[in-house]
Amino acid sequence: MTTLDASWSARLRVVGDLERGDHYYLDDDDTCAYFGTYTPRAGFAHSYTNQIVSNLKKSLSVRNTAQWQYKQQAIGDIGAAVARNLNADSWQNTVFVPVPPSKRRGSPEYDDRMLRVSLAIGHKADVREILYTAVEREARHTTTDRRDQEALRASLAIDESVTRNPKRQVVLLDDVLTTGCSFKVCKEMIAEIWPEASIFGIFVARRVPSNPFADLDMT
Repeated sequence: MTTLDASWSARLRVVGDLERGDHYYLDDDDTCAYFGTYTPRAGFAHSYTNQIVSNLKKSLSVRNTAQWQYKQQAIGDIGAAVARNLNADSWQNTVFVPVPPSKRRGSPEYDDRMLRVSLAIGHKADVREILYTAVEREARHTTTDRRDQEALRASLAIDESVTRNPKRQVVLLDDVLTTGCSFKVCKEMIAEIWPEASIFGIFVARRVPSNPFADLDMT
């Protein structure tokens, strides 16, 4: 099992000028933070972050097997990490909104992992599924196509029943920051119903680009 390493930070790290270019949908006015750096296609054992992301994304097909405990553990660990990083005085002014998965509620493949992470924050956090998937789409990790903001937005809808009593801050919670497309679309949708709110993103990890010199023979 992978042990804790430099890929993971117990304290949230803010996406700054150096990192923002790796997530090309993000602008200077987007505030996003993350715990780990995730390396795609490097495998489970590459780093602690790769391990926790892999566990978090375990397929629902492993429910009722020994593998399921690792997904549950990842959800609890991430929720606790979020709780430790937020000022307790801000709880009453914050709404936590999980970014919707690619599948609709009721689908056999519907994975509510980010909702469960949000609930694992505890402290009577105000968790609301304001956004939900109305039209199913292909999961991001199964396609290499560039994300389309308009298409993504068309697949999402707002649950008006939970939009009453807005608060000053909204935290969008998601697993891996890749292009930033999901964050931007969700942020814009929340801003339309709560224009006075400050909207932030918290991610389990951000994807780091591959090293272009990794296969270069320097000998």
